[in-house]
Amino acid sequence: MDQQIMQVLTQMNQQHEALQEQIKLVEQQLLELSNFREELRVLSTKDKTQILAPLGKSVFAPVEFSSDQKVFVEVGAGYFVKKTLSDAQAVVEDQSGKFHEFKAQLSAEMSNLTSQLENVFRSMQNE
Repeated sequence: MDQQIMQVLTQMNQQHEALQEQIKLVEQQLLELSNFREELRVLSTKDKTQILAPLGKSVFAPVEFSSDQKVFVEVGAGYFVKKTLSDAQAVVEDQSGKFHEFKAQLSAEMSNLTSQLENVFRSMQNE
């Protein structure tokens, strides 16, 4: 019986660590989206500005950009669509909302798992 409990605890601990790692990744994505949202906001407030556009790994080119220009937004599977800055901001908001929902689900799973771990520890103490 003790060996079974130890196996269950080990498995639950691994699940807990995996959930923590997923939450960290989601938080990182949310931070990146927040930074991107701010960059889009700044671009939309300027008529013309010069930006550095990535050409490849660690290679950038100066580009003249105006707020009425469209940007390319990836919609999945390597497909891109031209969008206005405000439309791109809406895409960022949508993605951010989905990540917040996913984070809430992960947090709920982690809370549930924590409760289960506490119950196992209590039952071990009562024996």
